[in-house]
Amino acid sequence: MAVTNIKRIGTVGLTLLGVVLAWRVLVTGLAEYYAAQDTPEADAGALRWQSAQPAALYRQGLALAGRDPAAAKRLYQAAAWANPTDALVYLALAELQASAGQPSAAVALAEIADALGPMRTPVLARSAAFWLAQGRPDRTLARWDMLLRNRSGIAAQLYPLLLRWAESAEARPLLRPLLADPPPWWDAFFAYVAAKAARLEAVAFLYGNRERGGKPPEAAEQKVYLERLWREGHWLETYLAWLSGLDERQQQGLGNLYNGGFELPITGLGFDWRISAPRGALVEIAETYGTHGGKALHVTFNGQRVRFRHVRQPLYLEPGRYRLQGRARPDGLRAERGLHWTVRCGESNERRLVAGPSFIGSGDWQLFTQDFTVPEADCPVQWLELELEGRAELDFEVQGEIWFDDLAINRQG
Repeated sequence: MAVTNIKRIGTVGLTLLGVVLAWRVLVTGLAEYYAAQDTPEADAGALRWQSAQPAALYRQGLALAGRDPAAAKRLYQAAAWANPTDALVYLALAELQASAGQPSAAVALAEIADALGPMRTPVLARSAAFWLAQGRPDRTLARWDMLLRNRSGIAAQLYPLLLRWAESAEARPLLRPLLADPPPWWDAFFAYVAAKAARLEAVAFLYGNRERGGKPPEAAEQKVYLERLWREGHWLETYLAWLSGLDERQQQGLGNLYNGGFELPITGLGFDWRISAPRGALVEIAETYGTHGGKALHVTFNGQRVRFRHVRQPLYLEPGRYRLQGRARPDGLRAERGLHWTVRCGESNERRLVAGPSFIGSGDWQLFTQDFTVPEADCPVQWLELELEGRAELDFEVQGEIWFDDLAINRQG
């Protein structure tokens, strides 16, 4: 009998415990449900079901922080007791302490927050803002770095702030840790600076002080830097920056004309070839017989009408007399006026210095030369172009193919 009563009491006790636990689960669940809603009544609803619901306490504290800091502090402290691992609560307390003129306490709270949750986006953003307000740009930069590593979409907000540092001579040295060990987002930021910086100094500082381990700049980085220099007409700086990006093999193609034998890869950067293929033409670097290195420039036309000027190279020639030379092999090339090389002054390509011999028909490899003079004034850069000669529309109907190799420009006298 006694044993039966004990079992019955145990069963009742377990049942009551289950009811209590179920009720607590229900209450907690309802409180969390209300806390997750984005409505003005949500926090009050959450706290009705659970008076220590941490998210609701934190948000109520945020609402009061501007007009009643003491009440906000009590709510933050209650939220911290309810959830000691929420870094945002400690940062909110740190901001209150800083506003109250207690920087030491504020810093201690912010350091706790940083230790608790450095990878959460809201925590990183708020931590960065706190350290920036405290005059600690080193810690600010560390949080911005983590934000950009883990949430690329925030770049639209942070790049303008970092650009201000790059544009300030006083703040610029703060970026040196990133220059010494560039993070994954650095190339995108550099492209942003190259496009947006008001003055070239900021772009040149970032480009010139980046640690590359003794290697040339990557093509993407060099491209945006050269484009900025070119846009502002800094021809010598552009040429030197392009030279500094050439590796040992590429340097073998240097001369008044670069890579005239077409043996090196075409990059389209700086003073390298700029090659494109319009509709009606195929442009390629290919192997053929009779070359001195194995490869040559090959242009094929399919009979369509095309204003062809799509093989170009910028030149940086000093004033003086020069000779353009090379070898050509036309193969069934039919055009009214033919194809020829020209040299023009400036980016606008309007002032022609010379037009070489026109090519048409078929033949074996043949040497061609043409002398020209770069004037003393108003010709800082020049362009060498392969151009289809013509005036009337019918002049631009062309069919057949042609090969070029061993192009060079040599100083005369």
